[in-house]
Amino acid sequence: MKELVINALNDLKITSISKRGAKTGSGDDFMVKYMLQAAQNEYHPDTNPKGIVNLGTAVNCLMEEELQERLNRDDVFKFQPEKNQHYFIFGGLEVTRRALSEFFGRHLSNGKLLPINELVIMNGVSSCLDSLAFGLVDEGEVIITPTPVYGRIFTDLQDRAYADVQPLHLLPKEYSGTERDFELRPKDLEKRIQELTAEGKRVKAFILLNPQNPLGDICSKEQIMGLLTVCAKHKIHAIVDEIYALSMMDKSQFTSVLSIEHLPDPNRTHFLWGMSKDFGLAGFRFGVIHTRNEELLRYLAVVSMYQATPSIIQEAVATLLNDEAWCDNFFLPTSQRRLTLSYERTVHQLTAAGMTVHQSKAGFYVWINITPFMNQQTITEELEVFEELMAAGVYTIPGSTLHCKVPGWVRIIFTVSENNLDVGLKRFISVLQSRKTKNLKVA
Repeated sequence: MKELVINALNDLKITSISKRGAKTGSGDDFMVKYMLQAAQNEYHPDTNPKGIVNLGTAVNCLMEEELQERLNRDDVFKFQPEKNQHYFIFGGLEVTRRALSEFFGRHLSNGKLLPINELVIMNGVSSCLDSLAFGLVDEGEVIITPTPVYGRIFTDLQDRAYADVQPLHLLPKEYSGTERDFELRPKDLEKRIQELTAEGKRVKAFILLNPQNPLGDICSKEQIMGLLTVCAKHKIHAIVDEIYALSMMDKSQFTSVLSIEHLPDPNRTHFLWGMSKDFGLAGFRFGVIHTRNEELLRYLAVVSMYQATPSIIQEAVATLLNDEAWCDNFFLPTSQRRLTLSYERTVHQLTAAGMTVHQSKAGFYVWINITPFMNQQTITEELEVFEELMAAGVYTIPGSTLHCKVPGWVRIIFTVSENNLDVGLKRFISVLQSRKTKNLKVA
């Protein structure tokens, strides 16, 4: 009897805050935890040479000096009391939404100007995802995401909306029978919807990261249309996150959902973009939603009050996007060239060390197969490799934390300084090669 009472009291988990707050606060965010650990012992070639090289956090350091020069000009942060001191339209200043419409017209929507009343600005794409989940899905309803995927997709959609995020597992071709590794096919989405429905779950939305993170793949127009057609058939919302849309390797071809005419279900198709990746301005906390859904727009207008980007930041973004000479002719092409060179440098070093790298077409990362350096090829061993890498002074992201079903994959970031990249890769390669000397089973 005593044991039953103790167990019952433990189940209550008495807390001073709401069950909702306690549930959200109890989550363990792998990326945030280890990002902070790496930051507290950050590598520096002179002052902390034994510190941790961060090849885990997806930031772009390749254009920092150019950004600093442009942002320090007089026309960017110009405080004006009549514009910046008081309340404003939280869902987006007209000048900024108009700048976005023109910017998207030049780069993503094939010359088409989006109506600015269909654009809602929030403080980051994470906030956009949180708001969309809350507005589109009731608690316990399903949002499907292809995996492996950026880990916070799950938390962004679950933390407050309590959506049930379900994976659509993409696999290496030896497991899936597909033509390419981790191939995303519309028929697999159809099958997953049917499986979840048969389990009694209600599927309400599908989220597509294009370009994909961590794979670096981009979807063709035919793929996108196929996926959207499946969504339309089942009357589920399609959220297309294009936060890496302009972080392309040279010669890569990208089709934005904004450029596609005659969408299967325009009212249930929603687009996301932000300044964190393509412009390396994660600190600006700037994201945007495009939707034609009037009900959703009314809802977003209300909740944007809670997740607004400051007006002075919005004006700075408008200034950058409107400066076509700097933005279109200098910054973006220079960034893409440097991305390509850093990617090629990374792949060269890894392949020279005998590693297999999934070909990336976009993004800041490479997806590496480390199974030849593992013995049991389990999640447990994959995390052991991660700890060995941390101990050696390099932070990476193990595939299991990105919901990869098959153990033995790692994501590393290549958009750091050349010195940090070389040091980090040297440590990464050294750890994996040292496993061969310990008589591990190597294929």
